[in-house]
Amino acid sequence: YKEAEELQRQCLETTKAVLGEDHPDTLISMNNLASAVNKQGRYKEAEKLHHQCLEARKTVLGEAHPDTLDSMNNLAVAVEQQGRYKEAEELQRQCLETTKAVLGEDHPDTLISMNNLASAVNKQGR
Repeated sequence: YKEAEELQRQCLETTKAVLGEDHPDTLISMNNLASAVNKQGRYKEAEKLHHQCLEARKTVLGEAHPDTLDSMNNLAVAVEQQGRYKEAEELQRQCLETTKAVLGEDHPDTLISMNNLASAVNKQGR
């Protein structure tokens, strides 16, 4: 994952320079970098990147855009991986409610959100 991280960092910097910091493609690169960092177990750093990406996507794409919801889910996972289960649960509940409203109850992304919420709840022993 280290090599992937290095490539993602290069991609993010180039995309920022060519398209700008708030371009949707730049935000995809930021999300991918955060995921590469997360896969190396650097959850706090991944959380920061996912949070930046989420806030930018909210501004650029809107709160109900599928990419924004993907960022919210990724942030919640990074928070959960740090043992902050209640906070992760709150993010996952918000993500699930919005995903249901936007994509419908049977959409695969909705089911992923539901599964991730169940994980956060389960880790709290409920």
